[in-house]
Amino acid sequence: MSKNRLKLNAEKTQLIWLGTRQQLAKLTVTQPRLTSSVAEFDSTVTDLGVVFDNQLSMQAQVAAAAVCRSCFYQLRQLRVVQQLQTRDVL
Repeated sequence: MSKNRLKLNAEKTQLIWLGTRQQLAKLTVTQPRLTSSVAEFDSTVTDLGVVFDNQLSMQAQVAAAAVCRSCFYQLRQLRVVQQLQTRDVL
């Protein structure tokens, strides 16, 4: 990164260990030192809108999709209510 004049932003950087439950239990490193900053490992990270967890089980992604589905349903319900109300009430 330094060769290409890039800097690591520790606030935005997400690190994750990938492995089975047994492998992850053996880990002892919790805060690796990266150049001039320290970062912590997360249990889930997001890359291009996809949520990855440390066992690659996709449970976090499925839960996020369920939230989106529920919000979309509620927005559609508000559209029905909008047609029944006056402009001042909205």
